[in-house]
Amino acid sequence: MDLPLLDDIPATLDPAAWWALVGREEHERLDFKRQPGKSLPELLPAMAMTDGGLVVFGIDDDRNVVGAPLDQPLRDTVADAVHVTGVEVRLREVRIGGVPVVVVAVPKLTDRVVTTPDGRLLRRQGSRNRPLVGDAMVRFVLARGRRSAEDEAVVQVEPAMFDLDLVNAALRSDGRPGVAGDQLLRALIDLKVADPQPEPLGMRVTLAAVLAFGRRPDQVVPGARVQLVRRAGVGPGPTPTRHRSELTGPVPKLVDAVIDWVRSNTTAHEAVIGRKRQRIDEYPVAVVREAVANALAHRDYALVGATVDVTVWDDRIEIRSPGGLPGHITLLNIREEHYSRNPRVMGVLKYLRVVEEYGEGVDRMIDEMEARLMAPPTFLPTDDSVTVVLHNRTPLSVEDQAWLAMLADLDLSPAETRLVVEARRLGPVARRELEATLSGVDVPALLRAAVARGLVVQRGQRGGVRYALSDEIVLRAGARGINARDRRRQTLLDELRRRGQMTTPEAAEFLGESDRPAVRALLDELVRAGDIDAMGERRWRRWIARSE
Repeated sequence: MDLPLLDDIPATLDPAAWWALVGREEHERLDFKRQPGKSLPELLPAMAMTDGGLVVFGIDDDRNVVGAPLDQPLRDTVADAVHVTGVEVRLREVRIGGVPVVVVAVPKLTDRVVTTPDGRLLRRQGSRNRPLVGDAMVRFVLARGRRSAEDEAVVQVEPAMFDLDLVNAALRSDGRPGVAGDQLLRALIDLKVADPQPEPLGMRVTLAAVLAFGRRPDQVVPGARVQLVRRAGVGPGPTPTRHRSELTGPVPKLVDAVIDWVRSNTTAHEAVIGRKRQRIDEYPVAVVREAVANALAHRDYALVGATVDVTVWDDRIEIRSPGGLPGHITLLNIREEHYSRNPRVMGVLKYLRVVEEYGEGVDRMIDEMEARLMAPPTFLPTDDSVTVVLHNRTPLSVEDQAWLAMLADLDLSPAETRLVVEARRLGPVARRELEATLSGVDVPALLRAAVARGLVVQRGQRGGVRYALSDEIVLRAGARGINARDRRRQTLLDELRRRGQMTTPEAAEFLGESDRPAVRALLDELVRAGDIDAMGERRWRRWIARSE
């Protein structure tokens, strides 16, 4: 969540208002401490080298407001940490339900590097301070000496250059009122894509403003476009071109336009999810959106004339962005770290909810692909570009994906997804059947965990143990469409109607099934459906078809 500025925090507030203002969870920009201690000379530079933030003294690990007045010992401890790290901070006392706490505002430093007293370069990852080492540290330090192209000033600026509706959408999303046309340029300062200047200049508009809100940014920034190509066959390679297009516009609208083009040049299916008919795209839209947004937001706009390139084949999508991996990002830390080459543009995308929290995009892409049992995105960096490759291979049918959509809130792991899909397709399934299907999975451990979570239930004993979808899963998503099992049951019913009656061994022989409990389960289902009758004791039971 966004944190308030230090001066915007009320001097007194009740506990509910406090927690609503800052949130209870520590993260990169928020840390709670009972009292300042030995960790402060690490925490201040780690926050300053990430995105800045707030440190609050007087709150313990259980989020109890225990109090910490702004007395001289606390001031001295903070001053000592400032002295040894070179991170200047601001602090003030706030009362929460009458109890004093001290809030320390740590700035984000972009013009220099600060370290711990022993020389370590730290960054915040979640609520922890992590050191940068090796190539990542070198890349981070070198990036501090470079100025992003988005910071360059635009010499000739006219209000007509900008999309006023988009500017107002960003303002309102940030909790600010919209503006009229004569106030548009001043609004760019509020959105941090322009800087106030002494009179008579008044303001300095950056290239970020043109990229984020300009109607035709390519007229100011050569290459601020996206090249789109749909090729025949499988990639990669120069297969015949089916369709080619080029798009430009403000980055937030360009993201949507590229996604629309991708969806129109890939396949989709309609499926009933619950009671609604929904579209299931060939690629998860959230993944494509994240990849396109990152390509546009993190590209190097100093590479004049270079464009973002999106190529679609029958089996993959490649999204190429000009410029190597930004800052200290490497293939080894790409999931844990984040760095914005163009933080002003990224800020606008965050205002407009095109992206969510910084640093979570890669994880979200991987999770979305895993949910559909698709291969994770592949990142191919060079010195001049970064290419993201999305593959469309998945063992799930469209019907499987529609069914799983109703279980999305369960956050199933890939192995759990495969388990419930198999149980849905085949009905009660034996462990050995799963071991033959789920290669590379510890099936016994998976089944124990799935039973504990209430995903499946165990039926039978010893050699006849089988696992079926739990009542909770069936209530959430149903169990219809278990194709293979339905076909076996219908085949058995057709043969029973032809013969008139059968024993369980005869039914097992007909189906080629050695697992007689599984065959009895099918026959019991036919009884419950009213298609057949069961006559005699279980050992000598005969199954008799009812007349149609």
